[in-house]
Amino acid sequence: SEESKAALAESAAPPIRLITLKSNGNEIKVGNETVLFRHEKTFVNKPGVFVKVRDDLAPDQIKALLEPAEAFSVNYVGINLTLDGFAVQATGGADLFSKAVSQVRSLTRRPLILMADSPEVMAAGLRAVDGENPLIYAADAANYQAMAALAKQHQAALAVKADSLDELAELTPKLVEAGVEDLVLDPGGKDMAARLMRGTQIRRLALKKNFRPLGYPVIAFASAPESP
Repeated sequence: SEESKAALAESAAPPIRLITLKSNGNEIKVGNETVLFRHEKTFVNKPGVFVKVRDDLAPDQIKALLEPAEAFSVNYVGINLTLDGFAVQATGGADLFSKAVSQVRSLTRRPLILMADSPEVMAAGLRAVDGENPLIYAADAANYQAMAALAKQHQAALAVKADSLDELAELTPKLVEAGVEDLVLDPGGKDMAARLMRGTQIRRLALKKNFRPLGYPVIAFASAPESP
């Protein structure tokens, strides 16, 4: 039966879901991990590193920020390390956000994270990269239904944020029920120490307890998400 197939697929799925962001032939994969420590087996996918761009920057400022980041490359033990993509952060209305997303896309082919709390602003940004698979940041308890609809419409992954792990665990099943399974968790935290602690708790719960509501990759910020 379909129910049996779904149950088997669920039981065989990795403890941390694989999430793939795609754009113009480029992609980055995160998740799909099965161990807490690398010496237990191996880590499957390295973390993606993204540079954030605010949409209130002038076009020449956006270009000046992106061009050196786009060209960055360093060789480490025979591996060429580069940035994985860019995050565009909304600070105002839909038109400003859409123009910034379009300019960033004209300067790079790497995957994008679109950051906006307003579903209307997010929709404008998604239209600028229609046909790609970006990450939407972020759904919360107030806007998750509208953000889920956008993610489903545009086949985008969806970040989820909350002030506690309990709230995150309540939100993710609602989003899955709404038809969005590609989720990324933002556990919040007032500083780097709190974010590290919560991220570690999420990984332990997913890998050691097989706690499905938190079985997703985690997004982390070097500064607060709203900061430049």
